[in-house]
Amino acid sequence: MQVISAADPERMWQLAERVAATESHPDLVAALLCRSLIRFGQTDPMRCEALLTTVKNRLSTGQLPVDGDRNQVPEALGQWMAILFVGHERQMARAWLDEFAADHVRYSGALQRFVGMLRGHLFDRYRSNATEKSRGICDRSQEGLRIVLTQMSQTAAEARSVLVSGPDEVTRDAEIKRYRAAGMLVEGVVNQLYFGSGAYAAQQSQQNSQDEDPPGLLDVTAKAQFLDDYADTLAMLASSQEPGTLHHLIELYEYLIPGNPATVFESVCQILLGRGREEGYHFESLGNTAVVRIVQRYIADHRNIFEDEGRRAQLVETLRLFSEGGWAEALKLLYELPDLLR
Repeated sequence: MQVISAADPERMWQLAERVAATESHPDLVAALLCRSLIRFGQTDPMRCEALLTTVKNRLSTGQLPVDGDRNQVPEALGQWMAILFVGHERQMARAWLDEFAADHVRYSGALQRFVGMLRGHLFDRYRSNATEKSRGICDRSQEGLRIVLTQMSQTAAEARSVLVSGPDEVTRDAEIKRYRAAGMLVEGVVNQLYFGSGAYAAQQSQQNSQDEDPPGLLDVTAKAQFLDDYADTLAMLASSQEPGTLHHLIELYEYLIPGNPATVFESVCQILLGRGREEGYHFESLGNTAVVRIVQRYIADHRNIFEDEGRRAQLVETLRLFSEGGWAEALKLLYELPDLLR
């Protein structure tokens, strides 16, 4: 198709439209969207949208299967949502994002690909070479992330509530699917922030290789601004009922400590003493390791924040919680705390 486009663009589009409208094999439709068509996203977005709408309508009416291990069409649509909405501010793709989020089990693949496409752009505004265009892309990336997270957080909470009530088997199976699909997307959101910010690289104490993206937050100023810009997003993630998601969120907060030590400490304690305690995070060995490491860092570098009586009380309660979970390191810190804070 790309060869044909150089000689006869109109014929190329006719061929693409026929494939989109009639091809029954999902792999070939996905190849059209992700390979042949991708180069025209910037030069002819309106015609791309028309072709994508044809494919989307075929998915919605069952002419193309939505699920299946080998079907990449929903993922292709998710990629195009990111290209058109985030990259080019096309409102049709923005509307699709709302529609897909409302039917997240059916369009889980599309939403996962969309979220995965955002990682680098979520930090564009914090780069020294940021332009007006890159800041706009960052704004739309953040908006898209918030749309998905808001819907998935609400859906997961609703599904969990139904499951706790002891529904019949049919309802139970349906709600488990809703909860798992929503939980995977929430985990995907926190992963984009965790890996894209540089928190993972900091945990591994390794330099990024040349073919990896640089960390999104390189200095104290960027971390402080990120805490303000993403405060609502971080708060929604803190309501997750999955210990794995909470763990990555806590490690992300650890990376952000220099940006605002007091705010980060209070946010971490709120997670640990709230949702974390409810979900048994204090029984996890990785949780204990992270908490001990964070407390030791605060005592070494930011001891002054514990001049506040409320934060001292949070610190004691957190260490007591993990001590009661059976972790000797937390118990040792708890007993040594008076001397450490002296």
